[in-house]
Amino acid sequence: MALIDRVKERTGTDLSDAELASMIAAVTLEIDGRFGPAGPITVEFGDPSDPETRGLRTLRLARPIDPAQPVTITETDPAWSGSGSGEVTLAANDYRVLDGGRTLQRLFDGDTGRSHWAPLVSIVYTPAGLQDLRDEAVIRILQFDTAGRAAAGLKSEKAGDYSWTGATGTERAESREAVFTWLGTALRGSAMPMA
Repeated sequence: MALIDRVKERTGTDLSDAELASMIAAVTLEIDGRFGPAGPITVEFGDPSDPETRGLRTLRLARPIDPAQPVTITETDPAWSGSGSGEVTLAANDYRVLDGGRTLQRLFDGDTGRSHWAPLVSIVYTPAGLQDLRDEAVIRILQFDTAGRAAAGLKSEKAGDYSWTGATGTERAESREAVFTWLGTALRGSAMPMA
């Protein structure tokens, strides 16, 4: 289902598609400004001077790999030279993705096989569910922004036992910030090596 249709379904708004598209674009631009554009991230592992990071067979990612997106893994074995000559970009048969995209196991029988990861590893990948999290944030923010009565200037109404009071600008701003905080927490993650 397209994002605009999901916004309509969850907000119940009667705004036009053009107006909603404009609002979605504005919120997306704000998300990009705060968290960077959606897309691949780079995670780096290793420290040649730390014996704890040598000889690892698996690496654990805090956010799982999106299997539909490309992955680039570069190993560097600096041999204390500092030159890039020890840099190798791995082929897909040099590693195995396990645990729903969270664990990478180094394979010894691939094109550039090894029994363990090099001292320095750089992984460029797109985390799974990244766009879903961003879309959910857009929907949650537009739920505040499209509250029909408040958008039309109505601040409150009462009829018998029923009463309704629209959120103030401060309350809407606080609610938006809470969504950005939630998104930041959901998008953040640090990679951890596994033995």
